[in-house]
Amino acid sequence: MSGIDLLQVLSVFIEIIIAAGAVFIAVKKQRHFGWAIAATFGLYVCFDLSRMGMIPIIAGIDGFLFLVANIVMLIAIWLIIQEH
Repeated sequence: MSGIDLLQVLSVFIEIIIAAGAVFIAVKKQRHFGWAIAATFGLYVCFDLSRMGMIPIIAGIDGFLFLVANIVMLIAIWLIIQEH
């Protein structure tokens, strides 16, 4: 496994940890923006795994996943701003 591959795998693990932490925020802290952050990073994991060839995704849909993830993160930011 090359250094770049190792960095990509490490990045996916970090994304999974962030998604799990966001679910904790949503469930235990009862903050709705946690679900949006979890969804964003869940989509990032799917995007990255599809780019790595580990999960089959229909050609061209990976870019759509990335766009949707970014839109959901915008929603999370909006929810955070609305809360404060």
